[in-house]
Amino acid sequence: MMDTVLNLGLNDVTAAALAEKSGDRRFAYDSYRRFITMYSDVVLGIAHHHFEEILDEHKDRNGYTLDTDLDAADWKNWSRNSRRASRGKRPALPQDPHAQLWGAIGAVFGSG
Repeated sequence: MMDTVLNLGLNDVTAAALAEKSGDRRFAYDSYRRFITMYSDVVLGIAHHHFEEILDEHKDRNGYTLDTDLDAADWKNWSRNSRRASRGKRPALPQDPHAQLWGAIGAVFGSG
């Protein structure tokens, strides 16, 4: 069964707009983080543990214990670092929402 890709359409620009519009930067960049991990796993085939390792390294460097210890700036940096780190693994996460949609559609039909 195909997993759902939540928050399709988020990218650097739309995440910033969501942060401004909602008044909650942490919510916006945590949502973007969830999109990056789901899309990368479901569509690009990059295992979830890859992103958990990036998160664990960030928490260790900053003395954090829980994910909830991270603030908006942490999540924004995480999204930038995770996209950079994943570029060599598969095709890059698209910033274009239409390309994201077509990638998700292709993953559904390819999941048979």
